[in-house]
Amino acid sequence: MGAIREPARDVPVAGEYDVVVAGGGLAGAVAAIAAARNGAATILVERLAVIGGTATAGLMTSFNGFRNEHAPNELQTVKGLGQEIVDELLKVGGATPRTAHGDFGAELRIGHCSYAVGYDPDALQRVLLKLLKAAGVKLLLHTWISGVHVEGPGSAIRGLIIENKSGRQAILGKVVVDATGDGDVAVAAGAPFAKAKKTGERMMRATLMVRVANVHPERIAEQRGCIVTGNTAVVWGPSVGGVDGSDAEDLTAAEIAAREQVPEFLAKLRERPGFEDCVLVATAAQVGIRETRRIVGEYVISESDAVKGARFPDVVAISSNPVPGYYGQRYFFEHEGFDVPYRALVPLEVENLLVAGRCISAEQVPFQSARSQAPLMAISQAAGTAAALCARLGVTPRKLDYRTLQDTLLSEGAELRLRQG
Repeated sequence: MGAIREPARDVPVAGEYDVVVAGGGLAGAVAAIAAARNGAATILVERLAVIGGTATAGLMTSFNGFRNEHAPNELQTVKGLGQEIVDELLKVGGATPRTAHGDFGAELRIGHCSYAVGYDPDALQRVLLKLLKAAGVKLLLHTWISGVHVEGPGSAIRGLIIENKSGRQAILGKVVVDATGDGDVAVAAGAPFAKAKKTGERMMRATLMVRVANVHPERIAEQRGCIVTGNTAVVWGPSVGGVDGSDAEDLTAAEIAAREQVPEFLAKLRERPGFEDCVLVATAAQVGIRETRRIVGEYVISESDAVKGARFPDVVAISSNPVPGYYGQRYFFEHEGFDVPYRALVPLEVENLLVAGRCISAEQVPFQSARSQAPLMAISQAAGTAAALCARLGVTPRKLDYRTLQDTLLSEGAELRLRQG
């Protein structure tokens, strides 16, 4: 279709920081809080008007994966900031033991989580804003990341190019954390990535979450595929396959297809006990994308690592969540979780960059486990903490001593299950 040439122009620098976090979903918020708490001048850039992304605007209101859903599940594999967020939700009445996977109420209390925790998305947004503000994070909403600034030897990323109501600007940082979910920043900077094809390789479907009111919880015998709070419920709504969430045309088609299915979906929902009189309150701000790019890092977590419960000396998080699409079935680990090594957060070929959230370096099976919101928070706390340490110590993420990172994470209440001896 040809091309046009834009005139060269100077881009004003809007600010310089120790840590720049790209993407204000749950992963980005946790990474930014962790970085700022460790003394880094931190900015968080988000394209939406709200913090939390899929967890709030996307109405995905269940933290899954605080421990194995089935035995052996004695170990709570996600603590630290993830536990703190649940505790804050409990304090404001924003968490519920009832989840789409059953009622885990007996084990939900301050300082303790079972497999999953349901929550109110508006309460989560307020909690995240409170923690971000208390940590001193600079927040920039309504801002699109349109490019990266890379310079010097070794393809070192130096900052982001952004677009918003104030125009086109640059934000510079010593370390950048890609928490975009799709690895947009890492890819723009030249990092290699893997991605399943849209069909034939089990790429996970996109789902539109739906919120309804006027439900009758006393008549809902088995709560599956929904989270009930009072007389309202968030329900896993229409889904669409063959969607590449890193492609604008695919995203557009998925939004249209999912929303066209809502009336029929609601009609079928009203056939379920307890939902006979339900009325639509809201649909998610965007269709929920589960899978796109996986950035290739210093280590790629393998399917065998996940299935066997691999342990690594540089562990920074643990994922115990089941694999939802393991060759057509939900696969429950026969162990308490596999280690996520620090190397999986460090992309190849780009310096001064870390990844957080679901775009870490992993094959599809471990990816499907670690992408869930509880392990995602542990991974993101590690990424933000590592970024702050790098900025403070004057080293690149590739050169950071993982033992220093582990010591810091342990002091902040993270669970690492370190080897003895």
